[in-house]
Formats: sequence, structure tokens, C-alpha cells
Amino acid sequence: MIVVGLMIAAMALLAWLLPAPSSVVREVAAPATPRPTRAGTLDLARLVERLATVLATGASLRGAWAAVARSLPPGDLADLARAAAAGADPRRSAPGALRGSAPVASLGAALAVCERTGAPTAAVLRSLAEALRDLHDAASSRRTAFAGPRSTARILLVLPLAGLGLGMLLGGDPLRLLATTAAGRVLLVLGVLLTAAGWWWMRRLLQRADPARSTGVDPSVLLELVAGALGAGLPLAQSCAAVAEALTESPERQALSRLATALRAGIPVDLAARALPPALAPLGESAALAEASGADLAPVLRSAARDARRGQARAAEERAARLGVTLVVPTGVTLLPAFVVLGIVPTVMSLLGGTVGLSGEAL
Repeated sequence: MIVVGLMIAAMALLAWLLPAPSSVVREVAAPATPRPTRAGTLDLARLVERLATVLATGASLRGAWAAVARSLPPGDLADLARAAAAGADPRRSAPGALRGSAPVASLGAALAVCERTGAPTAAVLRSLAEALRDLHDAASSRRTAFAGPRSTARILLVLPLAGLGLGMLLGGDPLRLLATTAAGRVLLVLGVLLTAAGWWWMRRLLQRADPARSTGVDPSVLLELVAGALGAGLPLAQSCAAVAEALTESPERQALSRLATALRAGIPVDLAARALPPALAPLGESAALAEASGADLAPVLRSAARDARRGQARAAEERAARLGVTLVVPTGVTLLPAFVVLGIVPTVMSLLGGTVGLSGEAL
């Protein structure tokens, strides 16, 4: 049973390492009729840009949504556009995988800000489309940066099983020794524990270096929305309040509400912005700069938002580079000892046992 369990574990690891052939099967067996498409961030950015283009012609919001819906192939985006053309909030009517996604939340917040402030919807949506494209590029860079460390971690987890294969190639029988002798069972338990510890350790390192993405509105998009509200002629306090009211319950909404309240109470912007979270710190810095110099705050905010999105990709590359070095620690502490315990030691013991047996027969 132990041998069977080891074989099952090896097959599971190989299945995890090898890519699934489902994409090839879908390509060969794809029907001739078009299928509904699954939308991503880049697809939604294109939809937002189309919507802005139609709105720039003077069409109403519902009419623009209807025109966009007619131009889309069957899928989630077309369903979203038809629901919005009927007057539904995109955040509540989003179908399938779009429901609760960050791009749809950003689109809903942008439309709500335009409705509350009178900001030009076409201009705000163009800025949003550019922001979504930047976020898509940053996410792609993040996936590319972490592809190497993730693959390295998966390959290293096979190292203990590779020790068993090496022992069998050398002529030993480590599996029989691990399954049938008391010393072998001790080695097996120790090797499994070391491998499990290495898996847990590597997983924690990967999660810390590449945490799960938030499903809310990206902070850089919030800067774009505040800039859009400022473009409608509102002061900073009312702009922050309008953006906060357009968001669902979140730490960013609370931070913007507190900032708006402090500014309305007459607190200087440099003091009021100290309570902002780090992701929204560029808002306070840009506002302090505009207040001290008399510069237009909206372009400064848009520039800070672009810098924040570009910084996401650079930060991900730096974390991935550090992770590649950090993975050496669990490898040396857990996986290499597991390789020795499961592969080298049982192989040497089995070979020495055979040698001793032959010597005894000769005597």
C-alpha cells in the first residue's frame, strides 16, 4: 500500500507539472458556430473605449450601451451591455465571471461619479479605458515575473521522488526497503514530513510574494475618478465625497470619506491626508503640491495614477526576483534532506544489504 501511495503521489505531481491538454482538445473539437466569449480586463477596456466613442457623438448613455451591445459577439460583455442599456447598474447586472470583478466595479464607480458630479462621461471613460489597459499590462507582467519561481517550486517538490528513481537506476531497491523494514518506515515518515514541510513553506513564500488581487476598484483608478470629478468644477472635498459615495463598502471608501470630512472642516490638506492608506498617498501629495503652487490638481492626479500602475509591474518583478533567491532556503532545509532520506539512504542500505548477503553466502 505504501508503494501504491508513492506511485499515486508521483502521478499527481506529474499531472500538476504538465499543462492540461484541454486547450488542444477545444481547438480540434471546436464547433463551427461562434461560442460565447469569456471577457477579461483588456476586453472590458475595449468595451469602455467603444462606449466613450459613442457617447462623444452626443448619444445618450442608454443609447450608447445599446449601440455597443449590437456590435459585440455573444458573451458576457454583450449581456452586460444589454442590461446596462435597460438601465441596470453594471455592478449588479454583470453576468458570469464579470460579476464582482474589479474592472466592472471600476466601470460602475466611474458611471456613478459622472452621474453625481456632472463630469463628462466620455472623457472619464476614456481615462478609465487607459487605466484598465495599464492594469492588464501590469497583471501580465506580474504573471510573467512569477512564472519562473512558481515553476521552480513545482520542480523542486519532485526532488524527493527523483531520489527514489535515482536509487532504482543505481541498482538498489529503496521502495522495498521503505515498505518492508522498520528502519525504512522511519525514513519514509521522515521524508514525507520533510517534503510536506517544504511544500507548505514554499506555498507561504509564494503567497506572501504574490498575494491575491483585490476585487475592488484599484487605487490608481480612484485617483482618475477624483480627477474626473475635479474636471467638472468641484472642489477637492466634494470630489472625494462623490467618489466615496460611488464605491461599495471598503477601506478606500472610508478613507476618502474621512478626507472629505476633514477638508470640509477646514483642516489643511497636508494634515487631512496623513490618515490616507499608502495606496492613496499620491492623492495627498498631489493635493498638497497643487495647494502650494496653484497648479491644476486633475493632471497631477492622472500622472500620479499612471505612475502607480507602472509601479505595480516593477514591484512585482522585484518581488519575483527576491522570491527566486528565497526559495533556496526551504530547498536546503527540507527538500534536499528529503531527497537524501527517501533516495540516497535507502539505496545505500539496500545495496549494502545485498553486498552483505552475498558475502555471507560466499563464506
